[in-house]
Amino acid sequence: MRFKFILGVALIPVAAYAANPVVETVPTALAVAAPVDDFAALDEEFEAALVVHTKELKGADKAQRRALRGNSPIKRYWPKFEAMSAAGEGRATLWLVEHIKENRDVRSKDRGAVLTPLFKSIIDNHADAEWFTSAVKSLAANKKYVGVDEAVAMLEKAAQTAKSDNAKAASLFFTAMMLADSDAARSEKLMAEIGEKYSNTVYGTAARASRATAEDSEVGKVAPTFVGETIDGFQFSIEDYRGKVVALDFYGFW
Repeated sequence: MRFKFILGVALIPVAAYAANPVVETVPTALAVAAPVDDFAALDEEFEAALVVHTKELKGADKAQRRALRGNSPIKRYWPKFEAMSAAGEGRATLWLVEHIKENRDVRSKDRGAVLTPLFKSIIDNHADAEWFTSAVKSLAANKKYVGVDEAVAMLEKAAQTAKSDNAKAASLFFTAMMLADSDAARSEKLMAEIGEKYSNTVYGTAARASRATAEDSEVGKVAPTFVGETIDGFQFSIEDYRGKVVALDFYGFW
């Protein structure tokens, strides 16, 4: 996320801090509200406010931290993203999904009731958005709150309505992952289908990898077909380099 700040600051007194006065320092750029229909501007404004809030928390005492948390950016910006989501902005709906754990007003036991309609809205209206796979991942990660059966039903619908191979493959892949314990046979069948039908996607590669055996990786074997993405976002297929010497460096962060 890139931030552009205007030199200078505005000092805004916070009434809620009367018992333990705290002055919140906000970049002047934040004093200008983002257009209500501009998701990128609102998201940038939120991220900048979050940076300021984090710095203030580090320098506050116990009482001041309590007051600051009561006026956190997530609390102030949640209604704005809700309004944008209700107006049909899918990215705002995804924002709500991805920030729900930070919203202390939504208790853990109530997350399912909040998340389910948000995910349904994304599945029904934004299955072809470029960010859709992020929503699919979030749905799988929140199966505890939404419920496995409900999540599977939504993903199956997404696989049918989405137009891009990547969106379809992602929906089926996470469906298979969620069914691994309850319906292993169906999960295995889906993985086979993804690996064969959507071999041109990263999920096709992942599906084939999930079914690989020790023999498949023996020295001297022909490297299996797979697609990947470099650190700078370049997508490639190993098929493009057949007959050439290729050195692959795999790494990750945990």
